[in-house]
Amino acid sequence: MHAAVSECFAKYPFAKGTAYQRFNCIYQTHFHYGPAAMGAQYYLLLQIDLASLNVGKDVDSGILTPEEGRTALHWVTDKAYAQASQHSWMTAQPKRN
Repeated sequence: MHAAVSECFAKYPFAKGTAYQRFNCIYQTHFHYGPAAMGAQYYLLLQIDLASLNVGKDVDSGILTPEEGRTALHWVTDKAYAQASQHSWMTAQPKRN
């Protein structure tokens, strides 16, 4: 799986005109290999992939510059991991009556 994702990075640089293709390639690879290869964070990573597709569309259409796209990707990733961390912390806490 890692080799296939690396191939996506090499084949589609993060630039206007190729950003959506890059993230679609990564999404398709993650989806293909599934939770067995990706582990417990599978659904979180797919959520990030789908958000990345939107950023890729915005970069390709010129709504965002590649630098603005990178900033948006960091924000999406940070937000998703924060939500996942909060969810796992909350589910790990004992229930109180």
